[in-house]
Amino acid sequence: MKYIPLPEFEDITSSLTFDTADCNITGGCDLYITKAARADRKLYRNIEQSLEAQYESVLRLSASLSPPHASDAASTLNLSRSSPFGPLSDHGSRRTFAYLIATLNASHPDYDFSHVLRPSDFHRERNLKKVMNTIDSTLFNLRPRENMDLTPPSPATLSGSYSTSAPSTWGPRMWRIIDEHMSLKECSIYTYTPEEDPSGADDGAIWSLHYFFFNPLRKRVCYLYFRAIPILSHTPTDTEGLVATPTGKRTFEDGYLTPDLSSSKRARYWLGDVADMVGQTSDSEYDQYVLSDEESRSRSRKGGVRAMSEEIADSMEV
Repeated sequence: MKYIPLPEFEDITSSLTFDTADCNITGGCDLYITKAARADRKLYRNIEQSLEAQYESVLRLSASLSPPHASDAASTLNLSRSSPFGPLSDHGSRRTFAYLIATLNASHPDYDFSHVLRPSDFHRERNLKKVMNTIDSTLFNLRPRENMDLTPPSPATLSGSYSTSAPSTWGPRMWRIIDEHMSLKECSIYTYTPEEDPSGADDGAIWSLHYFFFNPLRKRVCYLYFRAIPILSHTPTDTEGLVATPTGKRTFEDGYLTPDLSSSKRARYWLGDVADMVGQTSDSEYDQYVLSDEESRSRSRKGGVRAMSEEIADSMEV
């Protein structure tokens, strides 16, 4: 993967990094070309071999079962090799999975995700508007209100030009920048949803969001991510000279890490039941109580965020 350094994307990264009363929000937006370097080609081969070895193991297990049990276990064993990327029997599906692993390795160089993640740790998103609204709403709810940029994009911004004097806060301009370089309506969108995020385990992150926009025509991947680190747990540690690796987890016989629920516990401790709803939106979430004047104004602002996301998505060229 070849990283593309762009000042516009540094501005997006800046808009994804800020403090709230309780948490440090840290994030980034990285752009890559799927041009394979020597290390990438080796990684792709290793991933291909690993996927084939897993499938052969599944076939052997299926063959060892008696006919009644074999038919019952067929769906569980995934003999069709289905995945969020398409059938893993297809070279293109395996290569897309490898691209996302290579992207994670490049953006988080202290970790090797090829030995941790499975295709099932990813999810395919089919609705661009929903993805944009989820990201916009999450950042709107997190960021101090006075720092939010809900100004409609100017004609210059709509045309794709970039202004260094524009504010580094998340808003419609950020989507315009991403769309200019990615052609979002041509992209396949994936989320990274492992039970335990290796890159967030060491800094005490209570939740994280990871989105990949993959454009096979332009041969590009845009990786957008951010996570919440409680201020109380965000203290300096003496880790110089140490290579960060996922720790505190046992491994299965297939070499993958067992789920570690520590991050889920941290999320429940800090957010309660709200932890299960981070990154999700619901049109009926406010229907069960009467809104105060302040809540009504807040809800109106949220409606503006959703409307803005849909307006931007609709105006993007197909």
